[in-house]
Amino acid sequence: MSRMHKIEDLLHKEIASIIVTKIDNQDVKNTVTITDIKVSKDIRSAIVYFTTLKNDFKKIEKIMNTLKPTIKFYLSKNVHLKRIPDFKFIFDDTVIKGQKINTLLNSLK
Repeated sequence: MSRMHKIEDLLHKEIASIIVTKIDNQDVKNTVTITDIKVSKDIRSAIVYFTTLKNDFKKIEKIMNTLKPTIKFYLSKNVHLKRIPDFKFIFDDTVIKGQKINTLLNSLK
């Protein structure tokens, strides 16, 4: 496993843990799942992909991005990296796209 994959895996686990244990917002706490993280080669930035059980994913995406300073604070305490990347939360719509493809395929039968 490459160093970048190890960093992404570590950040994935830590951010997921922080959301469950440290975030008090009920719209986020038990409804958000981190699906993937892509960290830039210089480890200065990252995109954190998530899904949610809530239907209003735009609202949740906005809430997640307002929680960034809090999440980054806890990351800096738990993760020992030279630098904690600045990150942006983006809703992972692959499940929605997959459902649309399945619906289209089923309609062809």
